[in-house]
Amino acid sequence: RQYNNKKMNYHLFKTALIAAVLNGSSTVDATSSTRSLQNTYETINGRSCFRSLDGMIDSMTDLAAKYPDLITMESIGKSYIKTNNPSRSEYGNNIMNYDLPPGYDIYAFNVTNAKSARQSSEKGKMLITSGVHAREWAPPELNARFIETLVEGYNTDADITWIMDHNEVHAILYVNPDGRFISEKYPSSYWRKNLNPEGCGNGVDLNRNLDFKWGDQNGASSDPCANDYHGSKANSEPETQAVVEYAKRLFPEDQRKDDPEGEMKTAFGEDITGVYIDIHASGGYVYYPWGHRDAKSPDNEALEALGRKINYFNGYKLWAGSQPDFMYEAAGDFSDYMYGALGVASFGYEIGDDFQQDCARFEDEVVPINLPSLIYAAKLALKPYKDVKGPDIMEINTRVFGGRVRVRAKASDSKMVNSITGFSNHPTGNQIITNVYIYLDVHPDDYQVGDKKWNMEVLDDNWDTSEETVRYDVPTRGLSSGRHTIYVQAVDSRGYKGPVSSKFIDIPAQNSNLRGSP
Repeated sequence: RQYNNKKMNYHLFKTALIAAVLNGSSTVDATSSTRSLQNTYETINGRSCFRSLDGMIDSMTDLAAKYPDLITMESIGKSYIKTNNPSRSEYGNNIMNYDLPPGYDIYAFNVTNAKSARQSSEKGKMLITSGVHAREWAPPELNARFIETLVEGYNTDADITWIMDHNEVHAILYVNPDGRFISEKYPSSYWRKNLNPEGCGNGVDLNRNLDFKWGDQNGASSDPCANDYHGSKANSEPETQAVVEYAKRLFPEDQRKDDPEGEMKTAFGEDITGVYIDIHASGGYVYYPWGHRDAKSPDNEALEALGRKINYFNGYKLWAGSQPDFMYEAAGDFSDYMYGALGVASFGYEIGDDFQQDCARFEDEVVPINLPSLIYAAKLALKPYKDVKGPDIMEINTRVFGGRVRVRAKASDSKMVNSITGFSNHPTGNQIITNVYIYLDVHPDDYQVGDKKWNMEVLDDNWDTSEETVRYDVPTRGLSSGRHTIYVQAVDSRGYKGPVSSKFIDIPAQNSNLRGSP
């Protein structure tokens, strides 16, 4: 998706539209001919694949206005400059001749089907952030592409449809909008931190400012001039506060520990809900706790399993405690905080190979290998520590004929989790597949007695390996013509059910009343 580098001249209209979208009362037709110019959005100079900060806010405002039942937009806080309105003299020589940003709201987007049968309290929650470090241009664009894939894929892609019906994906594209303004306008600055002028005049590293292992000198700096300066105290920055308070609203209070740092050796267990991902650049890594030290967390079995499965999609190295590609400590970062303090399955991506990524590699590699991994993670939002240990459905094929739908699927407990080069088999990936279930027009989590569910048949007659090919002929007798949904889920010998995979099927009118073969 390319965006023309064209500055839009509709700021008064945009301000009114944002206010209407935030209030949920927009009567503006986002597709009206009076807004035809908004089919294009401003991009970063020299990078037509990356919407600028202003262009991104414009495009996301339009998306929320066009699909109000699938995406909502909320201001969750304000940037340092909008909060404090500092004078230029406070920055000394470090800001040089740069224009100061005007100050920004920090926006969060909730992507879900607001009209689904499930209430928000019943839905799994995924939070994905980007733009923490201003000089990393690609992460907000990848995050936005993920949002657009979900919204535009609803009712078109079966997996995306059930994800949107059962879960909420919350996205914060720019945690650090002030810094992003500087980075876009003055690319040679390679601005990283926010715009807090204390001490050295060049900001606080928001990814060292969180209240979990804050101030650990092995993974952050007390020098205000350092790139990893942790700030004057934990959660000192308004940007950090905005994300933390928003996350606390999303993830259940009853799964938190009373003393997170004092109980670091105690596992959260498999009943935890919620997934968090923070997108950075660059290097080609996926990281997960612990990050503040080179050691495994007590929930490492589940976290490593998901890290390995993300690697299945993007091939990124695992940057985590006790892994060979652990690079260095990072104390007070978002990933450790979200896991250590809130209990959620927490990850970070380091995408691409440059802070100011070129468009060719972004479009041809970064987006194609990472979007599927994010969709996979979104499937796990409700029960990440449990479902990731189960077998995956690698393939579903269907054929409608003779009053039946023949469904053929491949299930594997090992393929995704054990495909990572140079690693021994993971403990969750050596189990035998014992059952594969198929459901018609009901998600497994919603199944009730009387709904349509069948045991699929293993083709070699033996449930004896970690990978099996299965088949079942679903009868179409009594089914209405038109589209239906099949859901497939596998179970292994430890009793773990894996993530659900699904597919739309179309029943022709002439076959809908034929007697099927069970």
